[in-house]
Amino acid sequence: MIGVLDSGIGGLRLCRNLRQRWPQEDFLFLADQAHVPYGSLSRQRLLDILNANLLWMKGQGVQRVVIACNTASASGILQQPLSGLEVQGIITATCAQAAGLRRILVLATPFTAQSHCYRDELRRISPQSEVKEVGLRQLASLIERMADSEEITAYLQQEIGRFAGRFDAAILACTHFPYVRPQFEQILHLPLIDSESIVPDWQPQIEHGALRIVTTGNAAYLQRQMLQMLDWRWPCESVQIEKE
Repeated sequence: MIGVLDSGIGGLRLCRNLRQRWPQEDFLFLADQAHVPYGSLSRQRLLDILNANLLWMKGQGVQRVVIACNTASASGILQQPLSGLEVQGIITATCAQAAGLRRILVLATPFTAQSHCYRDELRRISPQSEVKEVGLRQLASLIERMADSEEITAYLQQEIGRFAGRFDAAILACTHFPYVRPQFEQILHLPLIDSESIVPDWQPQIEHGALRIVTTGNAAYLQRQMLQMLDWRWPCESVQIEKE
């Protein structure tokens, strides 16, 4: 079974794409909405939460996990291997799409921006690249509460309007951000790169193809989000995961 972990609804788009790549695989998607947004947490608190989530997913039969969250991927969790569980982040594969570009704008949560993980990886791939990292403190929360388009556009115009046309591309370094891709395009007038097309180099192992969606928050609210933002009608369940 493949697990996909995010702080909220953002990673569901990546989960959908992964299921299209491996239709025979069972998937478990965990939205840790009790702690959204991850970018507001301290690094140690985030690591504690991620470890508890991964242990719980392992207990559900998951063997491989995609951490579909840039903040979580930037936390250092990938350097803390858990026995019996293969864990992959999304930052390296996302940056690979920007290889050869000279001037790159990275739009992320403050946690991810301050970690400089994108800057470091982009410069490793293209040493001459110029990278500008910007933390958008409120955007993930606005998307999670399904704020209207006008509110999101006004927020983005204030935060990133000055960068319009000044870069070769912008990386949407949070899995929530592609939900408002049209607003980014309207304001920035730049090619946009995100994690939704990445595919881990894994071979399918089983032949069931089931999908289980769980949240540490309110299952009915997650169903509303899925219907409004993805046009998905899928059962969800709430779980409580003990955090140390």
